[in-house]
Amino acid sequence: MKYVIMRKIIFALFLFVLGTIKLSAQSQIKGNIIDSENKAPIAYANVSLNKINGTTSNSKGEFIFSNLKSGYYILSVSCVGYKLLQQEIILDNSEVKTIEIKLVASNCIVEEVVISATKTENFINQVPTRINLISPRQIKSIPAQSIDDLLANIPGINVNKSFGIYSHSSTVTMRGLNGEEQGRVLAMIDGIPINKSDGGSVNWNLLNPAQIDRIEVIKGPGSSLYGGNAMGGAINIITKKSSESFAGKASIDYGTYNTMRGQLNLNGRLNKSQDKSFYWNLNGFYRQSDGYITASEADQRANPYIVKSDLNELGAGAQLGYEFNKNNNVELNLLYYDDDRGAGEEVYQTQGNNREHDTYCARVKYSGNKNDLKWNLNLFYLNEDYKRTSEWIKTDYTYYKVLSKRIDLGFLSSVAYKFKQQTIIGGIDLKQGAVNARDVYYTSTDMVRNKGKMNTLGIFVQDEISLLNSKLKLVAGLRFDYANFFDGSFEIEDPTSETNFMIKYHKKKLETDNWNAFSPKMSIQYNFNTTHRVYINYARGFRPGVLDDMSRSGRIKGGFKVSNQHLQPEYLNNFEIGSDIKIQNKLRTSISAYYSIGNDFMYYVNTGDSIELSYGARPIIKASNISKVAIYGFEAEINYVLTPKIILNANYAYAHSQIKDYKPQDVNAPNLTNKYLTNVPNHSASLSASWQNKIVNTSLFIRYIGDQWVNDLNEYDEMVENDKYPDYTTLDLKLSKEIKTMFLNLSIQNIFDKTFYNNKGAVSPGRFITLELGVKF
Repeated sequence: MKYVIMRKIIFALFLFVLGTIKLSAQSQIKGNIIDSENKAPIAYANVSLNKINGTTSNSKGEFIFSNLKSGYYILSVSCVGYKLLQQEIILDNSEVKTIEIKLVASNCIVEEVVISATKTENFINQVPTRINLISPRQIKSIPAQSIDDLLANIPGINVNKSFGIYSHSSTVTMRGLNGEEQGRVLAMIDGIPINKSDGGSVNWNLLNPAQIDRIEVIKGPGSSLYGGNAMGGAINIITKKSSESFAGKASIDYGTYNTMRGQLNLNGRLNKSQDKSFYWNLNGFYRQSDGYITASEADQRANPYIVKSDLNELGAGAQLGYEFNKNNNVELNLLYYDDDRGAGEEVYQTQGNNREHDTYCARVKYSGNKNDLKWNLNLFYLNEDYKRTSEWIKTDYTYYKVLSKRIDLGFLSSVAYKFKQQTIIGGIDLKQGAVNARDVYYTSTDMVRNKGKMNTLGIFVQDEISLLNSKLKLVAGLRFDYANFFDGSFEIEDPTSETNFMIKYHKKKLETDNWNAFSPKMSIQYNFNTTHRVYINYARGFRPGVLDDMSRSGRIKGGFKVSNQHLQPEYLNNFEIGSDIKIQNKLRTSISAYYSIGNDFMYYVNTGDSIELSYGARPIIKASNISKVAIYGFEAEINYVLTPKIILNANYAYAHSQIKDYKPQDVNAPNLTNKYLTNVPNHSASLSASWQNKIVNTSLFIRYIGDQWVNDLNEYDEMVENDKYPDYTTLDLKLSKEIKTMFLNLSIQNIFDKTFYNNKGAVSPGRFITLELGVKF
């Protein structure tokens, strides 16, 4: 009976959506973009009408604008390596105008369209903040094994990934924020957050890089639009959307450490030539690797159970969409991921110590517009079943598993209205994060359980105003977030000597708590002309506490952590100035400087008490809001289009991150005032060159990462044998060749086999070579 009711509800909702869309006979502009010399289609060109409505051409160079009113339009077409083309178009009622666009090759820089910085379509140079875009051409040229590899060459981005593809907890941070805290930078897939409420972490292995169309990186606090986790910035990964009647790609690759991967992508579109059409995508990948020994030489000598950290992972995705017309569509996306990553130690169990992240994602989106009104509605669900197997022998043998169900779900909405030179956007976000975890001991009767939930309500509004013929741009925004922590507990069942020291923290019902945050943003930009702009902005961001710190007590590195249900958000006030100058449309220089003050920063602090564990007394630690942090730095970047086929890039970033006021909760605890944040390189730089030619497309990347403090006290560390991780330089290379429908890629990461370590002395994978063979159909 309940399934019959559910079908009726779904059918009624479907009819309601159909009924709300008014399909009137309006005008269209269809086009085909080709090279003026060789007549070849130009894919991924940026196409816009009146500098507002934007799209990109498909792999055949085609584009379409539908549901247009009659009137006068300016069509703008731009693409890297070609001159900007603008064309006047006059549309009559119900007219379908088909045009052919011939772009002339030129070594010039073009401006790209982005959406993440303001939730509205804008050219990058029209947004008064620093944005980096990784384009489809760049994605094809980077020798990337996972998503975070694509981000590593952006100035100010810090990718902490000690074990390459074998890492189970890679972090991507920016602008001087601690390299071990992913929760301070928001990550999204098509505008949907993928940071988990339990720990703020992101599974960067979740999505195959082959599915990505482009990546937009917004630097500086983005909380005025996106709320929590966007304190330091936001990264939006935008996936590909089918534009062909039918297309596909399949490939296999083989690499270092006996690493093998297979990938398949199928996509299509029905009724392609009409306004109304279905589009779909099916994709999947599988990868396995024998791995390598990540433990230090000292650990290998001390531990006879060290083995290779191996890898098995698979992912699959599906997309189904329906376009009522060019401006209204409904889309469903499904994603599944499963992995098994060895942790490098095996005593008795077949797979030894390992990590698993069984993940299920679903998203439903309805977007559309009518006249000057645009809207975007999203429902999302993210479920990660995290499993960690641990076994060791000290005095006795211990074997247990952590089984944690992490769920994030919500409703995200935005509505934008444009009139004259002003655009107002607002929205309401509703989200819930939940964790239900247990530690199951198989060598004793113990079981440890923890759970907790957090509901969040966010309301935001933003106003964009263009003045003086668009030379002056003003953006002001404000967001209010309210959150409630509830349904928390921490329980010990059938304790033995393994867990009886936790009994004093046993609570069937943890105290509830709530908090709120205001996130303002003000920015102004002045364009002196089409080649020079300067901007200034202020923004406040915040990061909420995570459920793991609020509901879970247990062993962590350096001691025993107790939960803190009253953990409040931390805040970052950021002041920034930046400028861009283009010279002869061939060379662009960009520079940004920022100064940030962080208040109520969360830190694991020593409470002054200690607890007796099986391997001796250890301090009791609690996550608390105790420190004030000052961060300042600058970033500089140069892009040079030498020829339409050769593009050069150089960038440099400096970051200074220091604790300015630390309030220890115990008189015996060390004072960290004036100490520097760990895992933050003061200096980083990158050089890259991309050359497309008839023989073999070649891309080269040189990356420098400066030294970083190892520990909070900025003192000598016995494992690293220094107070800092040493600086290092890596060189990456990618060679690619297409022959009709076949393609061949050779990727070499860390050509000179540079070795570097983390704070446990574990070693990086060194040189990693991959050869890929594939076919398009």
